[in-house]
Amino acid sequence: MDSSAVAAAAGVATAVIALVAASLVVWQVTEMRKTTYVSAFKAVYDMLQAEGIRQDRRFVMRELRIRNLDTWTEDDILRAERVCHSYDSVAIMCRNGFIPTDVVADSWGDSLRTCWSVLRPLVEKYRSDRGAPELWDDFAWLAGRATELHGQRQSR
Repeated sequence: MDSSAVAAAAGVATAVIALVAASLVVWQVTEMRKTTYVSAFKAVYDMLQAEGIRQDRRFVMRELRIRNLDTWTEDDILRAERVCHSYDSVAIMCRNGFIPTDVVADSWGDSLRTCWSVLRPLVEKYRSDRGAPELWDDFAWLAGRATELHGQRQSR
């Protein structure tokens, strides 16, 4: 074999090795991302499925839904705020790519849509009173995504 054939064979071998290495890196990054998502989902699940938060969401969806904001007691408002805080925290994780948004928007879609529709007047009042349009905006965004996904399913 002459030197040019050896160089060509070495070049091909190097290219194959580089391709295999790149494929392994892509696979490893994909698996790491899945692991990260699983950890983030577990954190979200634990937060949203904690019994106190579940009871607060149930209260919002069953009790506050049928009452005007001006009749809510201080305890009612505290429970409503806990729901806003919990969904806003999860939405921040989604919005920043720590967990896929559609997983959360699909899994808690009904609750997101219902809680947002009930709590929106409180959020808007707080935003207006405080001059803080960013207040619980991630919760609003995630509820909007849940509404979009629901609409897509309805149109199928």
